[in-house]
Amino acid sequence: MIRYSVLGSGSSGNSYLFSYEQASVLFDAGFSLRELRKRTLEASLDFDHIQGLCITHLHPDHCRGAGVFARQTGKPVYVHRQLVEQNPLELEKLGIPASLMRTFTTEQPFQIGNFRITAFPTSHDSPYSVGFSLDIAQRRFTLLTDTGMIDDTMRMHASCAHVLFLEANYDVPMLDKGPYPYLLKRRIRGERGHLSNVDAIELLNSCPSEHGRQVYFCHLSKTNNRPDLLESTCCTHLKWTGVTTICQHGNLYCGSLDPGEPIK
Repeated sequence: MIRYSVLGSGSSGNSYLFSYEQASVLFDAGFSLRELRKRTLEASLDFDHIQGLCITHLHPDHCRGAGVFARQTGKPVYVHRQLVEQNPLELEKLGIPASLMRTFTTEQPFQIGNFRITAFPTSHDSPYSVGFSLDIAQRRFTLLTDTGMIDDTMRMHASCAHVLFLEANYDVPMLDKGPYPYLLKRRIRGERGHLSNVDAIELLNSCPSEHGRQVYFCHLSKTNNRPDLLESTCCTHLKWTGVTTICQHGNLYCGSLDPGEPIK
């Protein structure tokens, strides 16, 4: 059984854990090590089975716990190669030991144990930001958050996913009427910002919706979105017929998928 968990999603911290045959891989570490251990235990998964950590980008809500994770566990942290070459000072702030730093390039699959991982570029205001597709036992999981637009590569990765973790960051009217200053609103809505509820649904409508496919709407803004607004927008605009879950800010969500179960 493949088991997975949204350990938390939103501006306070983001982290996703996937487990199969007593081995696990972690994506993003936006929480303290203590909080990561706590949430992993709440998900009924074993923190000590984690074989490595992959980082999507260097905003604190995705990587603040990466250095402590590496130093305390001795497990490697995987980052985009260009971050090491072009942004070494930003990486140094995380305190990841050089001996535990690993690199990847986009669209070049790499292995962490039995997990086959492919990074792909996203469009965000953090250098060399990426999403990930993870292949486990003939099943694909795709993590696509923190992007202000969707290109053909992102669409392809989303379309191939059996389980998709997709950003739905803001409701447009709520953002427009909200407390943020104009320049911040423009940044959020820009091509290097975030996906709105409508953006996420439009992408999903272009994806296959065969039996068994699932989406977790993630990274909802606490200030500019609400689960009920996203649900209402889905009722109005969503044509995709797979299983949907709306991840409330900071909450834990768990799921599983049988590698032997055919998805037609």
